Amino acid sequence: MQHVPAKGRVGVDTGMPRPGRKARWGELSARELEVLTLIGRGRSNDEIAKALFISPHTVKNHVSSIYRKLTIRDRTHAALAAIRMGLVRVDPDGE
Repeated sequence: MQHVPAKGRVGVDTGMPRPGRKARWGELSARELEVLTLIGRGRSNDEIAKALFISPHTVKNHVSSIYRKLTIRDRTHAALAAIRMGLVRVDPDGE
């Protein structure tokens, strides 16, 4: 997907915050942090719902809120955010 910035240059939409938009990490609720952690571990919405004893619809609402607060657009960037925030550790050996 491409977007056209105000100056007419074509760029690739990375899903990351655009310049001038700041992620609001501190505004995530405790439940949103739990959901983000599970996203970082590769869990689906249904798996998250079962793990947290909430409905898939509620998970979807939390995910939307996380995207908005972190100014991201997709699950991959949410997982990267979870890693950057220290919610999920990455084992370089894959263990």
